[in-house]
Amino acid sequence: MTTHLIELSLGPVQGFIAAARRSRDLWAGSHLLSECARAAGKALKDGGAALIYPVEDRVLNANDDENSNLSNVLLARLEGDATAAQALAAHAIAAARTYLRQAAKDALRDWQQAGVQLRDDLWARQVDDALEAFAAWCVVEDDYRRAYDNTKAALGARKNTRNFAPMFEPGHNLGFGVPKSSLDGVRESVLPKNRKRFPPKFGVAPGEQLDALGCIKRVVGRGERFTALTRLAADSWLQNLSKDDPRALASLRDAYAPLVGEGHATRSEGNAGCYGDFPFDAGMLYPERLEAAISEAREEGAPEALQALDALRGTLRPLWKQHGEPCPYAAIVVADGDRMGRFIDKASTAEQHSAVSRAIAAFADKVPAIAREHRGHCIFNGGEDLLVLFPLAGVVAGGRALAAAFDASMADVVHALLGDNPHPDDLPSLRVGAAICHVQEPLGLIRQYGDAAEKFAKGQAGSNGQGNALGIQLYVRAGHVVPWRARFDAPEDFTHLQAWCSRYADGSLPGKLAYAIRQAWLTGLAQGLDAEIVALEVKRAIEHASQRGGADGIDASVVAQLLERGKRWQTESDPTGYGALVDELVLARWLSARSSKDLGREDA
Repeated sequence: MTTHLIELSLGPVQGFIAAARRSRDLWAGSHLLSECARAAGKALKDGGAALIYPVEDRVLNANDDENSNLSNVLLARLEGDATAAQALAAHAIAAARTYLRQAAKDALRDWQQAGVQLRDDLWARQVDDALEAFAAWCVVEDDYRRAYDNTKAALGARKNTRNFAPMFEPGHNLGFGVPKSSLDGVRESVLPKNRKRFPPKFGVAPGEQLDALGCIKRVVGRGERFTALTRLAADSWLQNLSKDDPRALASLRDAYAPLVGEGHATRSEGNAGCYGDFPFDAGMLYPERLEAAISEAREEGAPEALQALDALRGTLRPLWKQHGEPCPYAAIVVADGDRMGRFIDKASTAEQHSAVSRAIAAFADKVPAIAREHRGHCIFNGGEDLLVLFPLAGVVAGGRALAAAFDASMADVVHALLGDNPHPDDLPSLRVGAAICHVQEPLGLIRQYGDAAEKFAKGQAGSNGQGNALGIQLYVRAGHVVPWRARFDAPEDFTHLQAWCSRYADGSLPGKLAYAIRQAWLTGLAQGLDAEIVALEVKRAIEHASQRGGADGIDASVVAQLLERGKRWQTESDPTGYGALVDELVLARWLSARSSKDLGREDA
């Protein structure tokens, strides 16, 4: 009997995951695509195929609470001829579509039971068109590696010749004049016209439009499972309040809880209870959001909601005065493997491929706990491809922990495939991109920033030291981007960054120091001064700076460390290195922030 390799690809990732306005959209989209892959994987196994990836155990044992997602690409080996391979691939795709149709049916019932009549004419068409699925198969003769390469090539060719079926039959105008979805602007909205308010559990903002997939995302899973970005941003402020004034935190919880019943807040009880000290979205801890909600409740004539919001404002005002307003920034982390294609190419048998898949799965299963350890929440962990949300205080340590866990999980299979002395260019590693963004930025834009940070972490193509790095891009709301990148095998860079964070936190570095250095540096460059003279001007600016809250100057040893640190960042375009030093100091200031006042005027 002949043997065939079968490969499936499900998507599109953009429609399922990237199209999002809330953190729950991100989670629900990745969950839906993962469960489609799970259904396809089970169909392959039940049809007699042996799964190569994803790992069979992960396909058969779902763990929604830990977000053990599956990749959207599946590879299996079947003892059978080409006709059997084709039939099994079609059966697996049908199983994935059946799962999505059932999820859509359940979601539609939820909306209807809440009194919302969605547009049935558009709904069915969009559900049937939502999942793209491609398959390829190839006979395995005497060379597994050649069969694998041929299957990959065939799948790539199939994707390039995809079907472009019209959404509507010729002559129909069902979509004419219907607004597009607010998530990605691709498909028409299925929400009813002329309705301003929807049940709070769906999280539909005034004026927001959702297509069928967007409506399903607002129903999948339990609402409390998702952690709002505002809860992550406020985490350090809440942790500080818990330590300094636990009674005040208890009073704040009591004042916040009624907002859930009034539809102005949601609970955050997922992530293994990580945020149990304040199990709410924390959005109303920010004055601008609270005032907007109060105005809305007043306009709609909702006295109970208005009373609850006023009570919360009364509780918050003394806390804002004493502790400042919560920091309005959080981090989205996007990670991916380096040189994974080259490494997988070293696998010449199905058994070796399976070993690589098991190692990657073992790493992925560690990710939710690592995220929690650093107060973050894992959104997607399909393998070495990750999406995690972190508060500022946890993003650097969390990124390093993810990279260390990846190296540990891959160690045995790396040794098995590459031997005792592997070439550095063959070693797989993890690159971690972190975008620090204001919570009022649209989540779709924040997701794009995360992708850009991941590319920044990879480094320039063809350069030494590509990958195996943490790349952070701070998107200051004032309009500029602050970049910082360090390789995981260069711990001294992380040591210095942490030292600056600690000094900003204890006040031994003033908030304006980075900008004083930048002013001296730019002035020197504008005047055409020699690099040594510029260095003296920078030294003078540092020595004239005072510690925060007093007249004491910066300690002489710290001045020396700052000047020496500039040498680390010297490049041909910046012989002094002070431009990058300024970026490092600005980033450290943000990472150490607990409240908005710690950020200074640049946050305006």
